[in-house]
Amino acid sequence: MMNRIINRELAAVIAIVSLAVMAMSVLQPVLPLYLTSIGVNPTVLGLMFSVAMIGMVFGESSGGWLADKVGIRIPLSVGTFVCVPIIICFVFTQNTPSIFVIFLFWGITRAAVFGPGRGYIGSTVPITRKATFLAIYATAMAVSRSLGTYLGGFIADARGYEWCFYTSAGIVLLGGILVIIGLRKIPKVKPVLPDPTSPVDRAASARALYRSRPFLSQCIIGALCWMSMGVVGPFLPLLAVEVAGIAVTQVGILFTIGALVNAVLLIPMGRLSDRKNKKILMMVGLLVTAAGLAGLALAKDFPGLIAAVVTQSAGSAIFGPSAVSLLSDTVPPNWQNTAMGVYGACEDIGVVAGSALGGLVWSSLGPPSTFLLVGMTAAILGAIVSFTLLRDKAIKKPPY
Repeated sequence: MMNRIINRELAAVIAIVSLAVMAMSVLQPVLPLYLTSIGVNPTVLGLMFSVAMIGMVFGESSGGWLADKVGIRIPLSVGTFVCVPIIICFVFTQNTPSIFVIFLFWGITRAAVFGPGRGYIGSTVPITRKATFLAIYATAMAVSRSLGTYLGGFIADARGYEWCFYTSAGIVLLGGILVIIGLRKIPKVKPVLPDPTSPVDRAASARALYRSRPFLSQCIIGALCWMSMGVVGPFLPLLAVEVAGIAVTQVGILFTIGALVNAVLLIPMGRLSDRKNKKILMMVGLLVTAAGLAGLALAKDFPGLIAAVVTQSAGSAIFGPSAVSLLSDTVPPNWQNTAMGVYGACEDIGVVAGSALGGLVWSSLGPPSTFLLVGMTAAILGAIVSFTLLRDKAIKKPPY
């Protein structure tokens, strides 16, 4: 059954998004350290990452909408080819306003691949296997993140920060080449075939999508989940170096361990989501994530950081497949890309809030408070919203 679902197009889409994620991940552990090395303070650092995520809000939602209208090749090309010169721009300026502009356009372009990536799976995979295949997709992203973050830390120590930008640009360029080679047979506008097993009314309008309580509730939950994660990207490297006193290579190892834990757990959690209550799994994932963020606040050495990162990554793996699969179940096939793009934009809004608030709290109250007051609190609020708004009746009977 699974072999009949996997085809050349699906494999190519997953590979393209994986390369885009790897390119981003090369910069993840080193970009905060690079920016602080050229005089950017933590508050401004958080705002820079927030600007990137604001760009992702527009890029991800528009990328999904564009994929529903003209097919996935155009947004995937934007998320690969157009990213290359933008990443290279980091090498040629240390001017703070210019860096803000680069972050904005990097956020817009890099996000164009995510809505079409998840939307393609949501619109082509049978509902009984959807969580499993979304977990396979997420596993590929996690493996790509682990490779990228390890490369970023290693290259920064061996060759310097500039080579991290060149490596990232080269990887995303490979993704663009794969768009040309692997998706050349996809028509400009690909018709959506009805899935007879789906409970969703195919005549549902876009207006109904934005009035759907399950859809809006999950967007709120996704924003809160990613708000908790929004403090990890920019501030875990600073916490590791300034508080725990570890080397840049070890920072890359931390991100790699987190990504590998995520990769190992995602497919089992996806299969579990296809069989069990998705709402409960979402709540459990958020609470485990909160525990991991509390551990980061309390960690004082490398082993403590590893334990906290493993816990936080496990929570993310439990939450992710259930949340995205449940979202896809409530959306008609002709709006899968748009819905995934909007949901991804809400995730990005959460990261914006987490990064901005994290920078302010870091500067005023210190590192532990950043992970407790921003990260852990957001994850717990997400679990509370899941419990109160995602009622069983609403899940079984989406209002379309």
